[in-house]
Amino acid sequence: MTSDPGMSRRVARLENDTESIYELITEVRSTQDEHTRRFEQVESTIVEVRSTQDEHTRRLDRLESSLTDARSTQVEHTRRFDRLESTLNEVVRRLPEPS
Repeated sequence: MTSDPGMSRRVARLENDTESIYELITEVRSTQDEHTRRFEQVESTIVEVRSTQDEHTRRLDRLESSLTDARSTQVEHTRRFDRLESTLNEVVRRLPEPS
């Protein structure tokens, strides 16, 4: 078997390169794991925000319903005032003229 000193250097360099690649892969995995944790935190926050928005929507719906009811009552009161005003105008019209 012939011993080529250049071959030994190339093999050693390839072994070093392989070890460096494994170290880089380990770092990439670690970074991916951290990103996964961060994405899960963001997802959890988004779920909480969505839940709060849903609750606000329900509350706004209840407020809108209350305002609609109040507006309806206000319209009915306006009609009643108009009828009372009309009745009072008729009563005043029928009163004798002051002498």
